Amino acid sequence: MAQRESEEKIVPLGIVFITIGLIVVLTAASFWLFRAPAVQTAVANTPLPIITVVITPVPGATATPTAETAETSTEISVPEGFVALDDAPTGNLGAQPRRIVIPSIEVDAEVIGVGLTAVQSGGQTVYQWQVPAAYEAGWHNTSALLGQPGNTVLNGHHNIFGEVFGHLVDLNVGDQIVVYDASTSHSYTVAEVQILPERDQPLAVRLENAKWIEPTSDERLTLVTCWPHDDNSHRLIVVAYPTSSTSN
Repeated sequence: MAQRESEEKIVPLGIVFITIGLIVVLTAASFWLFRAPAVQTAVANTPLPIITVVITPVPGATATPTAETAETSTEISVPEGFVALDDAPTGNLGAQPRRIVIPSIEVDAEVIGVGLTAVQSGGQTVYQWQVPAAYEAGWHNTSALLGQPGNTVLNGHHNIFGEVFGHLVDLNVGDQIVVYDASTSHSYTVAEVQILPERDQPLAVRLENAKWIEPTSDERLTLVTCWPHDDNSHRLIVVAYPTSSTSN
């Protein structure tokens, strides 16, 4: 009888220990379950580092259609003193070309500053001059200002966007060109009209053609476009020298 009573007492004690164990386990589990959201919240509320990416835009890359770039731009090496269009201080230069008038071919157009844009060609990076997408001439923003020694270079389309230089091929030696800055008119006399093969020419030939738009020690005006009207296989170059300069 005593043995049976002892066994009956052992069973309840085992249940007590099991119950205590379960309570401990459940308490610990509850502690970790309630703590987890707090950790997640702390992580979520921690400020993430800010990474700033600085991208240098290609001058005018989005503003120059592919067709016009291929039409009148010349592949050249980056000239000394290269200035991107966005960085060129063209807005406050009083001697910057503003308007061109060529009476013999009835040209009267605004002149705006243009810069170089990088283009991939044959696995290499080359640079091409932008051309205005309007009835405008483009002043190469590293070329000379009006009335100063050097080569003042203007480009323009010959068969699209109003064809500002569409009749440049009709100029003759001795014709007059007038270019205006902010306050002065500068008169030039045509001295040369050159038609140069460009498309599919060796690099040496194209670099030789590009010399017409490079800096010079004398004062001159150089106009650049393509030729013929139904194609763009050649470069048309007009060189003029000062004849007079008078204030408006």
